[in-house]
Amino acid sequence: MIKDLILKNDEVVNDIKVGFSKYKSSLFIIATSLLVLVLYSQLNYKVESEITKLNMEKNYLVAENFKLKNQITVLSSPERISEIAKQEGGMKKVDYNQVKFIDVNE
Repeated sequence: MIKDLILKNDEVVNDIKVGFSKYKSSLFIIATSLLVLVLYSQLNYKVESEITKLNMEKNYLVAENFKLKNQITVLSSPERISEIAKQEGGMKKVDYNQVKFIDVNE
């Protein structure tokens, strides 16, 4: 009985060869599928990284744009422009009682 259980080396190698040749196409399909999945995963990771980077850049630019719009609002306020005109240009506020209007239709 022990003799029946002992496999000869040649029989094992022969069985492996037969099994491999029998399932060769299936193993090839599985290996190819795994390779495609790994490559797809790497590509997906690169795309996700690029999307994350671009979203961060977009958020920065939106914040910068908001800050610049606020600066435009502050710098273009009529009160500020009036103060600069008085201080640097020596301008005064107009007194309409001293203004003479000319009728051009005459």
